[in-house]
Amino acid sequence: MTRILACDSMGTPRSWISLNEAVTYHAKGSVSWEHGDYEFVARGGYQNDGTQSIIRTKSIISVKSEAGFSLDKVRKPVILSNRTLFGRDRCMCAYCGRTMSTKKLSRDHIMPKSRGGKDIWMNVVTACFDCNCDKDNMTLEESGMKLLYVPYVPSYAEKLLLEGHNVLSDQMEFLRSRLSKNSRLL
Repeated sequence: MTRILACDSMGTPRSWISLNEAVTYHAKGSVSWEHGDYEFVARGGYQNDGTQSIIRTKSIISVKSEAGFSLDKVRKPVILSNRTLFGRDRCMCAYCGRTMSTKKLSRDHIMPKSRGGKDIWMNVVTACFDCNCDKDNMTLEESGMKLLYVPYVPSYAEKLLLEGHNVLSDQMEFLRSRLSKNSRLL
């Protein structure tokens, strides 16, 4: 499915939208600017003179705020899931540093949940099954293990990259240019 990266008029990425939604914004005259290497064509009905209506859109568009593009609706926090966690951590175990497939990874709570640790971004890291078993229900101090990297809450641009399926190269570059220099996605 073709997905278009929708931004506000300042160029801040806001959400992924469908090609149909992008075409609707174009038809309403609600697109401020567009960017990207990829262009998509939507073909509509035929006019009285026999010409077919066509709307073209790039892979990145800016939607005017008065067009009903609700910033509150799309500016949700990054949801913590194993998929987004493993993406944030680049499928690398925080303890041994090995990179492996997601099938061999797990979510480790730095402060175990049984000891009051919460299931939040700042308390979880990616761990391989071996390291997670070695750490077990212990704190870092008790286990003698050390983190190779520190956890952090992904930015909104990271959220869009982490949730993106089939992100186009121009969209990837656009989003990467908005990541903090500390992001592991760089």
